Amino acid sequence: MRAWERSVYLVAALAAVLVAVSSIAQAIRQGSWEPVISVGWLPAVIIAAWPGSHRRCLGRRNRRAG
Repeated sequence: MRAWERSVYLVAALAAVLVAVSSIAQAIRQGSWEPVISVGWLPAVIIAAWPGSHRRCLGRRNRRAG
């Protein structure tokens, strides 16, 4: 992994942490779970977009069915 790629992932991770912490703080201020629920999809997107995670889901090529 190149240095600039690593910095892009670091910035994305920091942004995700900032969004998560701010939504938790807003939920505490409001006394409601709505802010946390509204950003609940974010961890799934991060896991799906993480480098190398798509290779585990692909099937093998040149393999007979059955």
